[in-house]
Amino acid sequence: WAMEAFYIGQAVAGAILLLSPKKIILGGGVMHQLQLFPLIYAEVQRNLNGYVNHPSVKEGIAEYIVPPGLGDNAGLCGSVALGLEALKRG
Repeated sequence: WAMEAFYIGQAVAGAILLLSPKKIILGGGVMHQLQLFPLIYAEVQRNLNGYVNHPSVKEGIAEYIVPPGLGDNAGLCGSVALGLEALKRG
């Protein structure tokens, strides 16, 4: 899993540098391997190399990069919520 963590860590570090997101949610089949998260945290911190000096990246990375709270239903629930919101607006 080290190779997967390496590439996901590079992608996440790039997203942090480009977008400065408030939170990163990693889902999908590969992310069912929960042992990947600590490896990804280490890769992200290694890639950023202290360049991003923010507590969420330095000390709170496990709360910053997380699996989806709704698990595999996140996409479906989000789609339903967007649809309901569109219906309300008419």
